[in-house]
Amino acid sequence: MIHVLRVGLGLGVVYCLTLASTDPVDLAIGTALGMGLVVALGRRLEPAPFGAPPPFARRVLWFPVFLAAVAGDVVVSTWDVALRILHLRPVRHAGIVRVPIGERTDRGVAVSGMVISLSPGAVLVDVDWERRDLIVHVIDASDPDGVRARLQRFYDRYQRRVLP
Repeated sequence: MIHVLRVGLGLGVVYCLTLASTDPVDLAIGTALGMGLVVALGRRLEPAPFGAPPPFARRVLWFPVFLAAVAGDVVVSTWDVALRILHLRPVRHAGIVRVPIGERTDRGVAVSGMVISLSPGAVLVDVDWERRDLIVHVIDASDPDGVRARLQRFYDRYQRRVLP
């Protein structure tokens, strides 16, 4: 019950920040809504099965590095797509590549999908939970092992330390 109250109160504060309100009634409404969400979502809010998340301080320290890596990937991918649009680089074989989820948590899968889709030239199509694969459409699928290795390397170097 303490967990429900604590998370509900945190969500109530976020609710008040969203409304830009300091009214206690708004805090009460936000807390009640937050507690309702915690109860309704139940087990979906439990920690992932792959062990404890990284320490909070390390996650905070690595977050700017993660954002910079995402921004760098967006810039490089934008350049690559621009060259393909201008016919300065060939589009060999656009297609689907299956990328193993590996040790990603449910939240990590969501973040990986968002990061993949932010960069031009790739988009998360679906998640196959039974086979534990991300299904990704890429502009150049001529080397699927290279695509898988690049996405796994990004996860291992940057995302795992912040949002596993």
